[in-house]
Amino acid sequence: MTRTQTRSACPYCGVGCGIVFEVEDGRIVKLRGDPDHPANGGRLCTKGSSCHQPITSPARLDRAQIRRDRTAPPVAAAIDEAISETARRLLSILETHGPDAIALYVSGQMSMEAQYLANKLAKGYIRTQHIESNSRLCMAAAGAGYKLSLGADAPPGSYEDFDQTDLFFVIGANMADCHPILFLRLLDRKRTGAKLIVVDPRRTATADKADLFLQIRPGTDLALLNGILHLLVRWSAIDADFIAAHTIGWDEMPAFLADYTLERCAAITGIEPEKIEQAARWIADSPDWMSLWTMGLNQSVTGAWNTNAICNLHLATGAICRPGSGPFSLTGQPNAMGGREMGYMGPGLPGQRSALVPEDRALAERLWHLPPGTIRDEAGVGAIAMFDAMRRQEIRACWIICTNPVATVARRANVVEALRAADCVIVQDAYADSETGCHADILLPAALWAEADGVQVNSDRTMTLTRQAVAPPGDALADWELIARVAQAMGFSDGFSYASAAEVFAEASRFANPKTDYDISGISHERLRQGPVQWPCAPGDPATRHPMRYLPGPRFPFPDGRARFLARPYLGAGEWPDDDFPLVLGTGRLQHQWHTLTKTGRVDSLNKLNAGPFVELSQHDARQHGIGPEDRIEIRSRRGRVVLPARITDRVSPGVCFAPFHWNDRFGDDLAVNALTPDAVDPISLQPGFKLCAVAISWLEPPTEERQPVTADTIPDRIAAHLRLAAQPAAPLSTSATTWLSGFLEGLRLSPPDTQLPVVPDHAPLTADERLRVDGLLSGLYSRATSVSQIAQAGPGDDADPDVTMLWASQTGRAETVAAEVAQALKAAGQRVSMACLDTVSADTVPNGPIIFVTSTFGDGDPPDCATAFWDGMQARKMPLDDTSHAVLALGDSTYARFCGFGRALDGRLAELGSRILVPRRECEPDYEDAVADWQVQLLAALVPTASTAATTAPKTKTSQRDTPVVATLCRNERLTSDCSGRDTRLIGFDLTASGLRYEPGDALGIWPLNHPDAVEAALSAIGLPADAPLALKHHGVVPLRDALTRHFDLGRPSPAMLERLGLTAGYLPELLMSARLSASRDDIPRLFRKLQPRLYSIASSQRFHAGEVHLTVGISQMPYRGLCSPWLADLASGDTADVFIQSNAHFRLPTESATPIIMIGPGTGIAPFRSFLQERAVTGASGRAWLFFGERHAASSFYFEEELKSFLASGTLTRLDTAFSRDQDARIYVQDRMEEHGAELWSWLSAGAHVYICGDAARMARDVHAALRRIVARHGDMSFTAADTFVSDLTRAGRYRRDVY
Repeated sequence: MTRTQTRSACPYCGVGCGIVFEVEDGRIVKLRGDPDHPANGGRLCTKGSSCHQPITSPARLDRAQIRRDRTAPPVAAAIDEAISETARRLLSILETHGPDAIALYVSGQMSMEAQYLANKLAKGYIRTQHIESNSRLCMAAAGAGYKLSLGADAPPGSYEDFDQTDLFFVIGANMADCHPILFLRLLDRKRTGAKLIVVDPRRTATADKADLFLQIRPGTDLALLNGILHLLVRWSAIDADFIAAHTIGWDEMPAFLADYTLERCAAITGIEPEKIEQAARWIADSPDWMSLWTMGLNQSVTGAWNTNAICNLHLATGAICRPGSGPFSLTGQPNAMGGREMGYMGPGLPGQRSALVPEDRALAERLWHLPPGTIRDEAGVGAIAMFDAMRRQEIRACWIICTNPVATVARRANVVEALRAADCVIVQDAYADSETGCHADILLPAALWAEADGVQVNSDRTMTLTRQAVAPPGDALADWELIARVAQAMGFSDGFSYASAAEVFAEASRFANPKTDYDISGISHERLRQGPVQWPCAPGDPATRHPMRYLPGPRFPFPDGRARFLARPYLGAGEWPDDDFPLVLGTGRLQHQWHTLTKTGRVDSLNKLNAGPFVELSQHDARQHGIGPEDRIEIRSRRGRVVLPARITDRVSPGVCFAPFHWNDRFGDDLAVNALTPDAVDPISLQPGFKLCAVAISWLEPPTEERQPVTADTIPDRIAAHLRLAAQPAAPLSTSATTWLSGFLEGLRLSPPDTQLPVVPDHAPLTADERLRVDGLLSGLYSRATSVSQIAQAGPGDDADPDVTMLWASQTGRAETVAAEVAQALKAAGQRVSMACLDTVSADTVPNGPIIFVTSTFGDGDPPDCATAFWDGMQARKMPLDDTSHAVLALGDSTYARFCGFGRALDGRLAELGSRILVPRRECEPDYEDAVADWQVQLLAALVPTASTAATTAPKTKTSQRDTPVVATLCRNERLTSDCSGRDTRLIGFDLTASGLRYEPGDALGIWPLNHPDAVEAALSAIGLPADAPLALKHHGVVPLRDALTRHFDLGRPSPAMLERLGLTAGYLPELLMSARLSASRDDIPRLFRKLQPRLYSIASSQRFHAGEVHLTVGISQMPYRGLCSPWLADLASGDTADVFIQSNAHFRLPTESATPIIMIGPGTGIAPFRSFLQERAVTGASGRAWLFFGERHAASSFYFEEELKSFLASGTLTRLDTAFSRDQDARIYVQDRMEEHGAELWSWLSAGAHVYICGDAARMARDVHAALRRIVARHGDMSFTAADTFVSDLTRAGRYRRDVY
């Protein structure tokens, strides 16, 4: 199937990040950041990297719906019928009640073409003054402020200023959470020496990175801004020449500012005087500085004045219209900037024009071919007053497009009343279940941005063509097309007959405005197909970037060319707390959710990161009200109430609380935060003052529910009801899917799964949705225990009352296999066994009775990853284990210094806590079979004294692949290091075509090597027996002595018995045997030599990428002694064979969700599994970001897979590659150093849900990387080291921190 690429832009915030869709079979199979887009250079946040997932949500509105009666549910209708009905009802109201009885409420998420047509229809044809947008709630104040101070809307600078400024002044904006990619660009500049000042009532993630944080009292921003300017005047730190040449109004400013002394400002704002002074000093000393703000200043009853005060600072210092300087308002929606340019609220007309200006009206009438006087000289009333008028039935019809006012408008109860009072409510949306949609009389199904062509304009005026990547579902149409078709049905075909969005854009581009420098007449869809273009752009202008406005000069768009100083006093306006409502509530967004969750709420990975609503309270306020963490809190204002769980924090000051506004009625009752917020508006911009909301809080009793009897057949329905899941009809399957599933189900019938949960393999010809549905059915039918192991081992009555609890901890799966074998033996003796991994058990709830622990040791005596949380708990536990008895089977390798270290520590701690030892701990070498069998006999005797001899001495059945290897043929033996390197590292490959072996990324290949002939000859000489002397070996029968020495004994490491026979304590066995005479009998030989063990190598390939092959990266060990396996592999020639097997490594798997970001740390041969990961992700089209840290000694000689990694970077499979070549400079640099260099971004990846993988040396690298990770979490997560340890432990417990070290 052909895979195509489509360039587009993210549909969330106003940063405007470029994205690239990869489309196959009509579906988006992969998404990545566009490395060529000027907004993001390939970077994406968690929302952007998963933005394609909501497109296929089952909640999509794919058919129109009409509600004939407000008391009845809507019924599906043909799209043509719905359009005709919409037009009929609008025309009826227009004829009966006049144009102002109709209102449009539109959105900054619509394409520019749709925004243009909505305004054209409203003002030019319906002739209503009532067209409003959700931008009235977020950006109206900034736009109005820009116009008053600078003469026109939109920032004068661009994102390029971030790369050149000396100081960032961020006020009322949490960029780290709300504009994360732009914030990363800020941090890039900060690392070069720029300073960051953050002003916010809440210590946000942005404030955590500040050089200077001013925790301001809510609503006092004007006092602070005036106070800073007062200090600059007092210090003569102003640009008098710029003021004289380019501004007016300065003469009144010094006297006005005299009232804003440092002491008064500190008293008003609650900020320490020295911090205010420091902020002013940094502004005075910075050659270039820029300010950044958004809702914190805009959502205020003095919002426009706040923007004026910021502009005053820039004009006074001359820090405007030059690189690195300027007032930069951040936009909250992907095309709110485009909507402002299209005039979609108030008196606006396209091209930054106004219906209040006669020549602007005349231009629009001429371009729209309307009679003079058609467009009314009216300003509109704003969104709040519009819904008020609707509530009073002055407005009878409302057409709501691509927004959710029931959840987002301040005092949302007023909106609900308004929609109920209206005669006709039309909702045009992509989803059927929004809070506003349930009030609709007509629902029109809209395409999403990836399903139609359209243009978005981001915060810095960059226009991106979001091209259609996939078809919309069912009858859904692009917003512009729905508007045009309704207009045609109303009789306005002459003005709305367009063949494409490109035609609509071409018409809109004619509205150039030389007064404001707005000009897109040199831009077209065709040009935008080549890449984004920033306006202003006149015809013939080939440049794609126009980063600075109002040049030369600057000349501002006033008749005299001068910007305005505007004295804006702090009046203490807004809703302040009092005795009845003593706290101030602030509202806002979280990093991983957006708006009212109509899109992000449908992405599982985002819901895990920001899982639900809450209210942040200070510790002081929580104590005063007797509130604990997660307690249910009622929050009341003068308008309504919500009930939220409490989050107690030091991020807010006493008297201040914070709640995100994302969760609303779809998620439960009493969650809509905008039921509380005030709807008083800024008189200039008409934007409501959300941010100053007086509330009272009180503790609520936990809810009590009447328990209903639960039976097995009702459980699914109860779960579905709780999760609000509607029944989903099974979609028709393709022919190939039907054929495959028929065979799969036939296989289940022929061989019912009695030892594992059936899983659909990756090669099955199923779509993602088909695979999820089948997996869900399989899990629902077969998953009846807490783990696969329990399913495998469960017997009659096991769940009810086990006799023995079997707990295991494994890093590679070996301990789990042994535990299952021991459990089977116990079951054969009549014992009921409950079996689980230690990651499912809490140290506080260790069960009573006999417990068998089977555990490996990881690294240098540490617990396996799955046991770290349990072990931490056991070390902290104080309660005795008086009713517990235990036995420990510890697996290890005595070549490591802390042999069986975790098993020893666990056994000792259990005994310290009073647990009775059933049988002594058994410590096992890699050849554990005989030791386990002997220990098992002792264990059965202790647990079941009457157990039969057959039960206790049953022979071990070989079940693992290591016991039944297959023969594989060598197909690759390539040197990865250059000839000049002091090391020899090989890419070893085997052909598995005839073997039938299957592996997954993360697995290991086990190899049974052969001893070198010289070592065999030395052993034969020392033994003194003929080479063909028969030797009886357990599990192998009788074999010739030479064959036994070649294949079955380890001739590298002496056994304790061998050292004792030789009278030595250590050494390399071939050397020890050179002059030795063992005088050993044939019966002595098996006891004198260690059993040969297979060597495990992390697999360095994906079987889907290299069909029929398996690759390894092998460092050839020759010093201080010749290794056993690696030199043997190096000596193999193409066509030679080896005995191999797959060692499953279930703990080291890629995330199940392909959009999850991953961080891989693999120096040296530790790169192996990550090459496998990247190949797998390339084949499967994984959309998540991937970051690799690789290190070696020298780049020139040891940059393994350099070209392949670069190709992964180019394709987007690998997002970032950081290397550390330790000896290419005087100071040694390792991967952990690179991690700490990029700690801030690494923390942002962790905060975005990234999984961390480490592969390589356990003794040093893994420990150093772990320590670096701990420091990064502490430093950039603003945690104590204790909290950082807990955070890292939680990562491990959640399966997000995985290590494959040796």
